[in-house]
Amino acid sequence: MEAKNIQKGSQAKIASTGQIVEVKRVSNHGFSVVRFQTGGDYMILNDRLETVEREEVQH
Repeated sequence: MEAKNIQKGSQAKIASTGQIVEVKRVSNHGFSVVRFQTGGDYMILNDRLETVEREEVQH
């Protein structure tokens, strides 16, 4: 399993659905607590999450 750069407070994408979630907590035991945009906090395995690349916004 490759190490992913999932950090508390960042956004991640659920690999199977493409839904963007906010990472609330990251565990050393292989899972994270995420918050969906529609509401609710859920535990999900880290290997089901992908990091989200943020694009720089130029003004």
